[in-house]
Amino acid sequence: MTQDTAGAARQRTTHAVGRSAMLVQCPDIGDVLALHAALLKAPLPNQLELIPAATTVLVRFRSRLTRRAAHEAAEALRTLRGEADAATESGTVEIPVLYRGEDLEDVAEHLGITPEAVIDRHAHQEWTAAFSGFSPGFAYLVPADARPEASLTVPRRASPRTKVPAGSVALAGDFSAVYPSDSPGGWQLIGTTDTPVWDLDREVPAIITPGTHVRFSPTRETVELQESRPAAPPEPGEDAALRIDAPGLSTIVQDAGRSGHIDWGVSPSGWADPEAARSANRLVGNEAAASVLENTAGGLALTALKDTVLAVTGARAEVSVAGETARRIPNDRPFAMLAGERLSIGPTSRGLRVYVAARGGFEVAPVLGSAATDTLARLGPPSLTRGSAVRLGPQPHHAVVPELPSVPLPETEAVNDIPVSPGPRSGWFTPESLDAMAGFTWQVTQESNRVGVRLAPRDDSEEESPLIRTQEAQDRELPSEGIVAGSIQVPPNGNPVIFMADHPVTGGYPVIGVVEPEHLRLLAQAPPGTAIRLLLDSPESPAGQHTTTTENTTCAKS
Repeated sequence: MTQDTAGAARQRTTHAVGRSAMLVQCPDIGDVLALHAALLKAPLPNQLELIPAATTVLVRFRSRLTRRAAHEAAEALRTLRGEADAATESGTVEIPVLYRGEDLEDVAEHLGITPEAVIDRHAHQEWTAAFSGFSPGFAYLVPADARPEASLTVPRRASPRTKVPAGSVALAGDFSAVYPSDSPGGWQLIGTTDTPVWDLDREVPAIITPGTHVRFSPTRETVELQESRPAAPPEPGEDAALRIDAPGLSTIVQDAGRSGHIDWGVSPSGWADPEAARSANRLVGNEAAASVLENTAGGLALTALKDTVLAVTGARAEVSVAGETARRIPNDRPFAMLAGERLSIGPTSRGLRVYVAARGGFEVAPVLGSAATDTLARLGPPSLTRGSAVRLGPQPHHAVVPELPSVPLPETEAVNDIPVSPGPRSGWFTPESLDAMAGFTWQVTQESNRVGVRLAPRDDSEEESPLIRTQEAQDRELPSEGIVAGSIQVPPNGNPVIFMADHPVTGGYPVIGVVEPEHLRLLAQAPPGTAIRLLLDSPESPAGQHTTTTENTTCAKS
């Protein structure tokens, strides 16, 4: 890795993404790949993970950056220069394609060439994976030949399909891609392949990662599209400890999440409210990272098939055990259940997510090293249903904790203030918008889930969103770029979406700010209708000074 203060520094800019990440704006995709390769080879101090994208590289650090560390990291990111061919180390992948896609003729018509010419341009081109996102194994490929006569640049479909089959080969913008699994999508389909680009049975499930070169070859053989196998339902057998009698709205297994797979398009996932989950584990004597049940809105009922110790934390709900002796169970305390007794959790009265821990933790087959259920990527164990049985892991060596204080929950009858650290694209919005945001009250909508909390103006308000783009940004489109949990994206309608545990790796709307983890858990516990106010850090605050100085120093104009 070398430094070029006269070259890269003039062309790259850095933007703060909350307090523990930075977004590097690069002049072109070649610089993205070179910077990504350089940072992989020689990481910055405290560097945790990298998310390359169309024109940016997001660098996430293990902990919050001090003001000095932020300046040093920004300076390094602006001046680091990798070798031009550093990305070639990922090798080349050959993918046979049957060019009979539904949109092949439409693509040809848009480009003003024949379908045969489309095939020729696509197959006689070397593609490079710039980044992964959207879903696990979905790699965005860019062409090596940028000449107009080799162009395959086409818009997305005006109306996205609700289901694109796994193995579909597609185009959108300047990119090509292979759909790794059945999913919705708006790309133009030009062919199909039976090469599995995502397979959990492989040591490295994704065959295409950032820097991989790809060549497509025409084939006349019939292609049978097969989606990657879904996670198999648990088969605990005779050693099952608990049986689900009613799952409520949703009950899933969660742990601390999976890390280290961003290059494959896999986000960490994990429990939505880490504080409540860890508290439940401490109460029953488990390690803090042991798996728990995460239930949404209550309504969970289960029967003990063996004697065990459990604890219920998180959202407030009436908890009771029925057996030879019926009894009420307090939250945030461990309790014993005998074989045959039935636990019932009523509807939540405050908060949204209930956590149930059992001594020994819930034993399920891990996926990529974690038992977390990622609802967006469809990784991990499936949602528990009526009749599902689960077994427990080995008994821990720690003693149970008699009682712990309840974790903070959002207010249901008041406005909840959520502090927001500045984001990389706040400059897309007028200063008046940013000033007005502090006094505007939003409410959590019914469409919110583990992927994102969606906000809208309150039902009792006639006001519209105060977030207005600048004149310069009105008609601009933002290429997909890396995001972190807590990122606040603002789509054209002005209603923010705050990304949660199961967020995608990349997103295509401007991020105005970031909710830090200690406040993000409150949003995870906010049921629909909860009133929210987003308070952007002021320049006078330490965090504001740190961010503003960094952006000014590095010319952070989008």
